[in-house]
Formats: sequence, C-alpha cells, structure tokens
Amino acid sequence: MKTEDQILQLTDAQAENLIRLYERGEARIEKQINRALLSGGDPEYLQALQANVKTARADLLAGSREWCQKSVPYLYREGVAYADDMAFSTHLSAGFGTVHQQAASALAEATYSRMVDMDGVIGRRVDDVFRAVQLEAAEGAVLGSEAVQQSAKVMKEKLAERGITGFVDRLGRQWSMRTYTEMAVHQATMDSFREGTRLRLLEHGYDLVVFSAHLAACPLCVPWENRTVSLTGRTKGYPTLADARAAGMFHIGCRHICTLSPDEAG
Repeated sequence: MKTEDQILQLTDAQAENLIRLYERGEARIEKQINRALLSGGDPEYLQALQANVKTARADLLAGSREWCQKSVPYLYREGVAYADDMAFSTHLSAGFGTVHQQAASALAEATYSRMVDMDGVIGRRVDDVFRAVQLEAAEGAVLGSEAVQQSAKVMKEKLAERGITGFVDRLGRQWSMRTYTEMAVHQATMDSFREGTRLRLLEHGYDLVVFSAHLAACPLCVPWENRTVSLTGRTKGYPTLADARAAGMFHIGCRHICTLSPDEAG
C-alpha cells in the first residue's frame, strides 16, 4: 500500500504537468502584451497581437481539457486502489463502475470549469489592456509620440504591480495565472484521490476512517489529525466527515488523506 508521501508525490507530479503548461502560456500572453505596450498603437499590429493572445488562451483551455480528462480519472482510480489495499481485498467485481465513472467525470468537469472561469477573467483583463493601448494611441495622435511613450510606461508600471495576467476574483482575492492554477490543480488532484478512496471504502461496506497527520499542519486541520470520523454518519458516537469539512478540513491546500480506522479493519 502506498505511503502518504508516495500519494503526495503522485498527486504533485500530475499537478505539475498542468502548472508548467500555464507557466508557458502566461509567458506567451505577457510577451504579446509587452509588445502591445510598445507598439505605438498601430491597429493592424495590435489586431495581430490580440489574435496571438486568443490562440494562447485557446491552447491553455485545450490543454486543461486534456489534463482533466486524463489526470483526474487517473488519480481517482489511484484513490480507489488505495481503498482496496486498505480493505485487504482484490478489486471488487464491480470494478470501476458507473458510480465511479460519474464521480470522476464530475470532478474533471468541475476542475475544467474553474480553468474556464479563469480564462474569462484573464480575457477581459487582457482586452482592457489592448483597449487602453488603443485609446492612448488615439490621444497620442493629438498630444504627440512622447505622450504615448509616457502613457505606455505608466501603464506597464501599473500592470507590473500585480502581473499582467493578475486578477481579482469574485471574493476579492488576488491571483496571478500561475497561483490560481496551482491552487485549482492541487485541489483537484487531492480531491480526486480522496473521493476515489471515500466511495470505494463505502462500496466495501466501511464507514469509519482516520485523518492522517503531518508536520506544519494548519490550525484548522490540527484538531482533526489522527481522529476517527464517520463517512456517512451511520456509526453513532463519531463526528462525521461533513462535520470535519465544515470545520475547515480539506480546505484549499490541505494535504490530508483518510485511512481505514483500526475499529473497521479489526
């Protein structure tokens, strides 16, 4: 059976594939915007740069779709296998049945939706930059090229404060494309593995699990480390997984997993 460190290495390796894709994509987009800021506002050139940005964004979404369709089900299956190993059982005759397929598909779609949401925010922000460049160019036609250069300098300095592809989400949190991707992807990899484990243990007929423990756990998780909970609430006398989640367990960035309780295993 895999150790917790091996599981985290597994999820991290899958996450890194998409994170690297977005690092490259962000660099492509920033390159086009930097060119736009120094372009002097030539309409045809700006149009070509905008087309390049749209291509980069489309490539990112295509890569995200492919990653979600492959990595999320893969990690979900790993979670299922982990549950089988804990249950000292060969795979159930049902295998990776309809319930598991639907769960993995839902997780993949939810992750892809987050990347689509980010693309929409980034797209609007990039469009705002190009629109501002065009307006500055129009103003420069009246005030002269020196004014255009100064405006471009000021605009670039403002963008540098939070990154050209930085944005604020609906909750007021500030993200760069990389940090948002890291958050979303690491959450997706852990959730996929944990959900595969949870549903498979239920399929085996188990209900009690124990949260893992590790160094530098956050204050939300510490009270739940090494604590037994009921997956469904059917086993009286134990808090439920829903209780733990409501208290902050499995929050964004959480690295904890569940193992079968000795009470069940015995």
